[in-house]
Amino acid sequence: MNCLSPGPFPNETAPEEMVKRLCEKSPMKRMGQPHELKGAVVFLASDASSYITGQNLLIDGGWTAW
Repeated sequence: MNCLSPGPFPNETAPEEMVKRLCEKSPMKRMGQPHELKGAVVFLASDASSYITGQNLLIDGGWTAW
């Protein structure tokens, strides 16, 4: 069993001020875009990850790195 843990990926209805504060606190100074999850999903669903198990793949722009 593997899982993805995305960081902040606010949609277009998220309050602008909240998004601005999140961007200021993020190491990459921006929020994630939905297309940035696709590669990880494809990887975990493919044979390339056939020997990977019990992993939590963080996709958070460095949010948990500090």
